[in-house]
This record gives sequence, structure tokens and C-alpha cells, in this order.
Amino acid sequence: MNGPRESVASLTYDSGVNQVVETSDRAAIERFLRRDPFLHLYELGDLDPFFWPHTRWFGWMDEANELQALALLYTGTDLPVLLGLGRDDEGMLGDLIEAATSHLPAEFYAHLSPGLAQRLAHRFTATGHGLHLKMALQRKELLSDIDMHGVTRLTPSELCEILALYEHSYPNNWFDPRMLETGEYFGLKHHNELVCVAGVHVYSRAFRVAALGNVATHPAHRGQGLARRAVAALCASLLEHVDFVGLNVHADNRAAIACYERLGFVEVAQYEEFMLRER
Repeated sequence: MNGPRESVASLTYDSGVNQVVETSDRAAIERFLRRDPFLHLYELGDLDPFFWPHTRWFGWMDEANELQALALLYTGTDLPVLLGLGRDDEGMLGDLIEAATSHLPAEFYAHLSPGLAQRLAHRFTATGHGLHLKMALQRKELLSDIDMHGVTRLTPSELCEILALYEHSYPNNWFDPRMLETGEYFGLKHHNELVCVAGVHVYSRAFRVAALGNVATHPAHRGQGLARRAVAALCASLLEHVDFVGLNVHADNRAAIACYERLGFVEVAQYEEFMLRER
């Protein structure tokens, strides 16, 4: 499903003229994202029909009508989220984000490659939420060493239990109950009480990607390896249908990072999170 593109601005970059556009050309967007699938795991997932209606895409289009930089504004939550992630093209990506500034809402959250937030400073004030890591499941063989005994697949009928666990154990967690419909939420119970859960923020069989999220353990049951068991079961299930599994984690959360490393995840990128509000 391709779509039109509308000019946002025409700016000179390097020695040539590249057009900054808002595009709905899904094929062109996917081609760009596939160049670095673990960096752009969330964006690839958002190409899925489940998420696509809530996306706005801004890109640098070269003379061959190929994207050279891309940013996503996701509007499927109460607070929109801007994803601006790159590696060697931060100059071009920064120019893109600056050119698209007037098309952004008055308030939004952002995941940005280091240094890019300053490109929004002329219109927005930014409150930093720290450095984060992107991790990718690359040593899948380690999953076979994890004891998954007692882990069960959760269903929408257990929503109230899941919400109660998050309220008690992870009160600032972002959780979309629709994601329970994927069937990719797993948990452990103690005396019939849910004490650990692991799920997904993004899941797409069509684009064969998944991003883990909503991992939480009741404070009274931490230190027992429950999250490791639940995440292992989740990853084993995901790998039946997707090729790329990743996650985001705060760089200061050493316990979580160590847990993920034991499961076969490795760091593939760093980025910063911000809350931005119009001046």
C-alpha cells in the first residue's frame, strides 16, 4: 500500500537539493528501515496495519525518490511520540527534524539519537529522561539454557490482574491493553496471584519484528529470576513468527541489562528520551 507524499520543505543538503516530505509510501519507508532493522524495530512494527493508521512519516527524499533520513510521529497514544534515530546521518536527520518542527504537536515525547534534541530547541523546551539502550536478541542459543517451568501465556481475560501488577510494581509503565490480543504476553503466578509479566510494545508477523516491553515483577518476588524465565518464554514464542526481536532499556538499569544479556541480547545503539513542550 503506497501513498502520496507532500512537500514539507525544500532544503539544500551537502551539494544537492533534497526534498523534505511527509510521506505515506509504505514500500519506500520499509526499504529505508530495513537497512538497519534493529535500530528501527519500532518503526518497522508501526508499518503493520494495527499501528499504521496512527503514523506520520517525515523524510529526506533524494533525486531518485529514495529516503535518506526518516522520522516518525506516532499518534496512537494520548501523548504522541517522535522517533528520530540514525547513525552516520545525524546531520541530515537533524536537518529533517528541524524542517518538520512546525508540523509537530505542542506536546510530545521523543526518542532521539544523541544530540538531536537541540534541533528542536527553537520551538520546544525539553525535559530529559536519560540515556537509553537498544538491545537486540542475537545470541538466541542462550534461551535454551533458561528454565521456563511455570510460565503461562496470558490472555485478555487476565487484564485486571495485569493492571493490578503494573500499578503496584511498575506505576509509570506505558501499557496498551490492545497488545494482549497478540497472544504474546507471558507471566508467572504464586498462589494464583500474578507476580511477573513480560510482553510486547510492538509485534508484527507481517513485518517479522517484535519489541519487548511491559516487563515487571512484584517487589516481594524479585531476585528469583522470574523475569528471566518469563522473557525467555516470550522470546521463544516470538521467534516462531518473527526474525528480529529487540527492546529498549534505560542505560542506568544495570540489573535489567544484565538479565537481558544472559538471555542473548546485545547493545546495538544508544538514544535519549525527552518530554517536549512548546515554548
